[in-house]
Amino acid sequence: MHSESVCLCVFMLAQIASAQQPAAWAADMRRGQALQNEGRFAEAEPRFQSALRQAAQLPGREDLQVIALSDLASVELDLGQLDKAVSNCQRAIALLVRTVGPSDPRVQPLRAELAAFYLESGQAGTAERLLRGIVLSPATAPSADSAFVVDVLACLYARENKLARAEEAERQSISILEASPRPDDRSLAVGYLHLAIFLNFAKRPADALPYAERGLALLQMLPHPQPVMQASAEASLASIHAALGRDEEAERESARALQVTESFYGPNHPQMAWMLLARAALLRRLDRKAAAKELQARADRILQANRTARLADTVPLEALLPARK
Repeated sequence: MHSESVCLCVFMLAQIASAQQPAAWAADMRRGQALQNEGRFAEAEPRFQSALRQAAQLPGREDLQVIALSDLASVELDLGQLDKAVSNCQRAIALLVRTVGPSDPRVQPLRAELAAFYLESGQAGTAERLLRGIVLSPATAPSADSAFVVDVLACLYARENKLARAEEAERQSISILEASPRPDDRSLAVGYLHLAIFLNFAKRPADALPYAERGLALLQMLPHPQPVMQASAEASLASIHAALGRDEEAERESARALQVTESFYGPNHPQMAWMLLARAALLRRLDRKAAAKELQARADRILQANRTARLADTVPLEALLPARK
């Protein structure tokens, strides 16, 4: 599942930059993030690169380099440049380890972010090795960072079809966020949507429905629109409604999710391929097999052009629903 990757860097920003931020660096970061949120990834990338160059010239401000590298990796993932994203995430981890040590709690979310990147590419084994060393102990203080780590772990379990463990981990992540004095609504929305996907994939659509609805409602209330995340939420809702026999709602939500994704990413982005696969699965459920086959072929062409291998490991869980009998 493309896992709402716009959230991957959120957990680092609040904790790392404790000192005053230089105005030019902060302006580049804000502009880059705004452009990324608008889907203008090619324009956002040089802004983060500029912020990174500025931070590298400031003695003792490795924290700013780490943030810039993390956001740069995020937009490179949006651009479909997985190798660059992984490389810059690794650079951020190495820089943080060198300056504050491997046991610093800020290292763990970056390692989880790197594991999430590998999950995006279908390399679950590499992601598991990264997460194995950062599984949280019962004594770990609950925080947004620890919730993020557990969320990535839940996604790994789901990839491995360990759905009971995925559900348990996601509920743990959600409980950490809900217990916060000031919960982050975007992070909570991601948790609710992931849990809904896991429950639906486990053939429990009635249990999944309220979480998907709650996640979408939170996204719609955010002060800054999140069209891609809302599209993902609608695709999940479409899957759930189809499983519950609510075909008209499912068709409407699926079509809207596809339209929003294409307007944001364009017609040939891997994320568009994943949404096409999700809609193809839905159409098969609705016995529209010819249309599903056409969308499947289009998605395959996009993934092949982007050199995305191991197709079944790279599509979101909601795209892997079986056809209706």
